[in-house]
Amino acid sequence: MNFERAKSIILIILVGTSIFLTWSIWTYEPEYDKFGDRSNYIKIKSDVQIVSDVVKPVSILFHGNGRHFQTSDPVEINKMEKEFSQWSFTGVKEISVKRLQRKFDDFVHEDGSIEIEFSDDVPISLYKTVLNITDKDVPGFSFDRIIIKQKDISGNESAVYFVSYDQEKIYQGMVDSKRLRDFMDDFYTGSYSKHPEYTAETINSKRTLFVPEKSIKVNRLQYYIDNLDIGNLKNALFNDPKYVRQEPVSVGEEYTDGTRLMTINKENYLISYINPAQKDKLFGSSGDLLQKSIDFINDHAGWEDNNYRFAYMSEKEHRVVFRLFVNGYPAFNESGMTEIEQIWGKEEIYSYERPYFSLASVLPSDESVETLPSGREVLNQLKSKDNIDFKSVEDISIGYKLHKSLDSKLVTLVTLEPTWYYRIGDKWFIVPGDTGGDQSGLE
Repeated sequence: MNFERAKSIILIILVGTSIFLTWSIWTYEPEYDKFGDRSNYIKIKSDVQIVSDVVKPVSILFHGNGRHFQTSDPVEINKMEKEFSQWSFTGVKEISVKRLQRKFDDFVHEDGSIEIEFSDDVPISLYKTVLNITDKDVPGFSFDRIIIKQKDISGNESAVYFVSYDQEKIYQGMVDSKRLRDFMDDFYTGSYSKHPEYTAETINSKRTLFVPEKSIKVNRLQYYIDNLDIGNLKNALFNDPKYVRQEPVSVGEEYTDGTRLMTINKENYLISYINPAQKDKLFGSSGDLLQKSIDFINDHAGWEDNNYRFAYMSEKEHRVVFRLFVNGYPAFNESGMTEIEQIWGKEEIYSYERPYFSLASVLPSDESVETLPSGREVLNQLKSKDNIDFKSVEDISIGYKLHKSLDSKLVTLVTLEPTWYYRIGDKWFIVPGDTGGDQSGLE
């Protein structure tokens, strides 16, 4: 072997070694000891709500033998929801009120029926994500109650009714009769002994309300509060948060990018946002509006303790309101500390107002039971007031009046005071006079 040939062999070996080492470095995957289930070590907050979490019934009415019973117990409502969400609905269609050969109000509150009530009209295009509707094409409508009638259960399939009380519209879907019989056995039978009795009051020719016959005992509650992450809100509301300027104001802070404005009210723990460029309102269906409103809050983990429920929607105003509920009762505050309100513009949200606190932990030592007067007393009180148009009253309900205070350690507390409320349109008002709290009445 001559010298030149030896050099060529050595060079080939060196090049091959270099290629092998390079390949080894690029493809090397070190072995690590298994760390176990990472979910045991890393906790990521999940605050995503689906339609069934937010759009929920507020009460259940049972009608039988000329008597009426009602519950707002969240446990029973959830149990009932779980049951009817497993039914298969077919043949969903509108039925004529004239064909029923009786008054609309009599049909809705008929003996032998269960009436599942919602806060406001719910678009079926949205709520069909909760129900199992097998029809390929479903008519467009909204409803604020679902009604099951014992006398209509026969044969293989029976009707379940979707009713819009204000519009006097009735739709029906057919459900397996055995499912409905089991449902009535579970919830209707024995309801007389489980729930307080209510009395019917005809408000006007188109509306009947139901209120408890006897006084009601409700817990007065106090909670410590936690604050929502302002950074999440800022990132969700501003297209490019790095250009957002922060400025102090008398009540708290302001954030602006020159167009949008977000105000933090530290006195009442409120956030107010407006985007004037989105003033024009162009939107799709009411179902799209409500779904978009739920998704928007999901995007910045804004539900907090999952205590907010759909309360009101105006398709004309593109406005959606979610309300704080505690133990099945709605909560109210004159400053807006119990409401999440959205108004949608042409492409994005135009206005957004909400609290930025959550109910962290209840103070059991401060829990006390208060006695509210009967519904009959409340009705008489409303009728006696010259400044209240009694025939315009659309709802009467027990709710919590929320107000805040500081404890001895300068920690913010909120108190939930049981109170009687009445509604006209989309506005709720405290029933005036001796109607709640204790025997001295409410302020």
